[in-house]
Amino acid sequence: MNISEIIKANGVVGAGGAGFPTHVKVDTKVDWVIVNGAECEPLLASDKWLLEKESAKIVKGLEYIIDACGAKKGVIAIKEKYKAPLTKIRNAIGKRKTIEVFPLEDFYPAGDEFILVYEVTGRIVPEGGIPLKVGCLVDNVETVYNIFEAIENKKSVTRRWLTCTGEVEVPSVVNAHIGTAIGDVIELCGKTTVDATAVVIGGPLMGSIEKDLEAPVMKTTTGIIVLPEDHDVIRKKLIPIEFIIRLSKSVCCQCTYCTELCPRYLIGHDLRPHLIMRQINYGLDVPTHVIRNALLCSECGLCEIYACVMELSPSIMNRRIKEMLQKEGLRPEFPTREIAVREMRDYRRIPTSRIVQRLGLSKYSEMPLRRGVVTEPERVEIPLKQHIGELSVPIVKAGDSVHEGQLIAEIPEGCLGARVHSSIDGRVTFCDDERVIIERQG
Repeated sequence: MNISEIIKANGVVGAGGAGFPTHVKVDTKVDWVIVNGAECEPLLASDKWLLEKESAKIVKGLEYIIDACGAKKGVIAIKEKYKAPLTKIRNAIGKRKTIEVFPLEDFYPAGDEFILVYEVTGRIVPEGGIPLKVGCLVDNVETVYNIFEAIENKKSVTRRWLTCTGEVEVPSVVNAHIGTAIGDVIELCGKTTVDATAVVIGGPLMGSIEKDLEAPVMKTTTGIIVLPEDHDVIRKKLIPIEFIIRLSKSVCCQCTYCTELCPRYLIGHDLRPHLIMRQINYGLDVPTHVIRNALLCSECGLCEIYACVMELSPSIMNRRIKEMLQKEGLRPEFPTREIAVREMRDYRRIPTSRIVQRLGLSKYSEMPLRRGVVTEPERVEIPLKQHIGELSVPIVKAGDSVHEGQLIAEIPEGCLGARVHSSIDGRVTFCDDERVIIERQG
């Protein structure tokens, strides 16, 4: 099998949150392969841990991707302030000529792959495009680690590294079996120090709210953040979109800060959140040139957390517009044009420390993390869609005995998707079109 086939066989998907099937991504030719080690969302630390602990594997995994894509250069982009991972990676690279480290400045969202591509290469991904359009492939740190494990050790993706932090007794970087209940991971970290009715899955800016602590860890789960129920991060994520729209119509002061500080606007894209807000406030709900450009939004949340003096959320408005366009089956095309970075960009990058302060997370960002904790679940509930594409098709049934790493669901014929494997040794106790439940035996 070639590298793409090995990656496919072992169920590797983008571990940074999107979950795009990696075997499709590497089956191309590019000039640059960039490992995204920015980990720019506050409080998350698992990528830094992997860069430090498994530096040799990540460098070798990058070499495999370079070979598969015929790339001329491989870059591992890490924030300059992360001294220990930088040193480890530089030592692991040694005298290799095709791989180098790119130290990033500490601003948000340095990990947005459009921003990262520009920082590393000076190339601007076109509107409506992807990094491949400018000869770049971007992969998350853990994705590259999983590629190494698949090729070198024939290991399928059955676990993932994540950060469990916030109001827990022992904040930790955890190696969690896929399908482990979120509540079990929290329990492993010494339980909660507050009554948590909801937790953040992912980062505090782009993550989602989960109220069911029996929900499973997935291949794309980067973090579990426990916060008091009245914390602004929780409260804002639970505000109904209808209220946000009414509030916008009432208090939007018609300034342009959300546009002037928008990272995508600053790299030259024609995304102007202030104009989109005006369209919504005036009741113009048909797709227009301005409305269409909501598709350019990365939903990084900088407009809401930092730019808007009225604490409105243009990014949530953009998400609603995207959903509307998708529901109507509209896929607007963007004209090809010359794109230039805005001249004020370098002066409008927002330091991560300011974001942490605005979010009210300073006390959590300073907490030491226990590292290398491993879950030992008695039961896992493994979703059959942890990726972009179609649901995987189960090939096991209730009563079957399985072992960790065994294939339990296959990609539908001719579809985009990813294989799914058992994360523990045990017996299948339930299986339907959406999930497989496995319990340990003995």
